[in-house]
Amino acid sequence: MPPLTVVAVHHAGSGGGWTHRACASCLARERLIPLTFHPLRHDGTRLPYPEIVPGELVATLAPLGESPVLAAPIGRLLAAVARTRDRTLDADQRHAAHDEARATVAQLRKAARRASHAVREAR
Repeated sequence: MPPLTVVAVHHAGSGGGWTHRACASCLARERLIPLTFHPLRHDGTRLPYPEIVPGELVATLAPLGESPVLAAPIGRLLAAVARTRDRTLDADQRHAAHDEARATVAQLRKAARRASHAVREAR
């Protein structure tokens, strides 16, 4: 059985609830972000990568699962994407937020390359 990554939790009212897990191919196909990288205020439901992240990058990230190298870039990505949705920004600020989101995708790509390289060396 391939390694599974926790992608969501469901809290039950009177019990422990359950944990949703996904294999690497499911992570890629459904564009799921591992639970480890969800924002602290997120409710624990499944969280897909934003559309700004290309499918080929999601496919590269999937086998890396919960690699700690990805924590900071994914956190920055989610924060940058949230800023692009801030309706209080004027047009220039919103444009800058989109530029920042694209830049964080490039940073995430670099982190994925580093993590992939480290995984290959470990084998």
